[in-house]
Amino acid sequence: MSDTSEQKSLPASAKKLRDAREKGQIAHSHDFVSAVGAVAAITYLWSFAPNIIGLWREALLLAADLQNEPFQVALPQLGAALIALCWRTVLPLLAIAVAAGTLANLVMNRGFLFSLEPMIPSLEHINPFTGFKRIFGLKNWVELAKTIIKGLLLGSTLVIVVAGTLSTLVRLPICGESCIGFVFGSMAKLLLAIGIGFFLATGLIDILLQRWLFLREMRMTVTESKREVQDQEGNPQVRGSRRRQREEQAREPPIGARNATLFIRGEDVVIGLRYVRGETSVPIVVHRVRGTAVQSLLDIAASAQIPVVAEAALARSLRRKPRLGSAIASQQFERVARAMLAAGLV
Repeated sequence: MSDTSEQKSLPASAKKLRDAREKGQIAHSHDFVSAVGAVAAITYLWSFAPNIIGLWREALLLAADLQNEPFQVALPQLGAALIALCWRTVLPLLAIAVAAGTLANLVMNRGFLFSLEPMIPSLEHINPFTGFKRIFGLKNWVELAKTIIKGLLLGSTLVIVVAGTLSTLVRLPICGESCIGFVFGSMAKLLLAIGIGFFLATGLIDILLQRWLFLREMRMTVTESKREVQDQEGNPQVRGSRRRQREEQAREPPIGARNATLFIRGEDVVIGLRYVRGETSVPIVVHRVRGTAVQSLLDIAASAQIPVVAEAALARSLRRKPRLGSAIASQQFERVARAMLAAGLV
């Protein structure tokens, strides 16, 4: 069964999520970022509202004072005042909103994330069939449902607040101008508080929702999971072959002069034998030298305290053994056993 016809029934592996993050594919909530930025901006306006109102009042009064001045005189003064006013009120508001949104992104993304992968052109983005599926996909339906629900909740909240203060609004003409600022100020603060709570709540809920949608989209088929395991651990047949090779290498007896337990010395040859009870069933040939290398081997045997038995006939017989690591021939058992007995090994 191909990957395209299989159901994505398995959760995404840690490797797939890690690879997706490196490509810039993560669960991202625009609502949460917007909510944090909006809350920061509203908090700034709420905290510094008297100062901001005073600065704008001064700008309006300056405009009124300059209306009798010549245009070429009034325009530079009014322009400089407006620039200073924006610098002192609008710029801090934008800076706080951007800083809050950036901090929200870092918290949501669990650190700084940068990838050029989303900017790489892809034919999938212009594929009509893929675009059609994307338009009518679950994610777009969820976004539509979110928009409708948020609109209904905010509209209902506004209606409830206005209905609750309707009797007060009706009595405003009797109270006079002194009550207008208090009533509308209290209503504005109440609406702002409700808005802050609503934005934060919907932002946090949207994080969980986007996380669920992302994990659902990243689910794997059984074939994908098997392929990933094979890529990480290797093909099972290759692993089995390597394991058999290691087992065969482990079963091969150690060869070399240092691994001998007995040396049989002849006229111009020295044969190294190894026999360890429980390791090998019979002695094996692990080393063989002749000629000028004999004396060096004897020096090694003396330093390693490996016994040397002089048996010229046995040495001539053993040097014809074709391969190191092979067991001695059956007709050599008795003579090797006497040599081992002479060396005190048995």
